[in-house]
Amino acid sequence: MNQEQNNQKKCRCGYNRDHPWVVPKPSYSFWGWILVGTGISHPPTEVRFECDRCGEVFERITDPVLLKSHSYK
Repeated sequence: MNQEQNNQKKCRCGYNRDHPWVVPKPSYSFWGWILVGTGISHPPTEVRFECDRCGEVFERITDPVLLKSHSYK
């Protein structure tokens, strides 16, 4: 295991955000939802990483630079 995987946050099940049980859930502003709903790519205002098994939200991203990597293309 490399050092980066050891430093990642984990849910109470022990899964990090790269595990298949963990789902990124984006949040958009009102206008962001309108743009995404019409098929225009727009970065979210926040991305929450939630474990589908235990339901715990264990990491949130609000950094605009990182959020651009989570926009639909």
